[in-house]
Amino acid sequence: MLDEVYQEVILDHYKRPRCQGVLINPDCKVDLHNPLCGDQISLTVKFSGDAISQIAFAGHGCSISQATASIMSELLLGKTKVEARRLSSLFRRMIKSQEEGASLQDLGDALALEGVKRHSARIKCALLAWDCVDRALSEEGAGGSLRDQLPE
Repeated sequence: MLDEVYQEVILDHYKRPRCQGVLINPDCKVDLHNPLCGDQISLTVKFSGDAISQIAFAGHGCSISQATASIMSELLLGKTKVEARRLSSLFRRMIKSQEEGASLQDLGDALALEGVKRHSARIKCALLAWDCVDRALSEEGAGGSLRDQLPE
């Protein structure tokens, strides 16, 4: 039953993505591409002080990569950089089977992606948007755009 609910959450975010688009004059833009499967995410972020005031993504790829970008963007909107880094780390630990249980509740809809850990080929799909935000958080203030592809 829980798997069905999680499937519905993923499909909902894939079919009706939140925070989709491109921000004008972002503080940071990160473009990542996974050459193994073709997933692509372009993330734009604006900060207000220490918080993510606006976040948007564009891209294409499988339902997992696109739903994850939607879920992540919605989750991180309004969060401080420290909190966003904590949630990214928590998501990574969940997807790599290093964390489970009640501590994952802070991930909200991202919990729906927990089952991805059983499919090793899909883990990179689920991490692509999180890789973008990690780079945005570490490069914010550099005033540039990062374009890269993930190692094969």
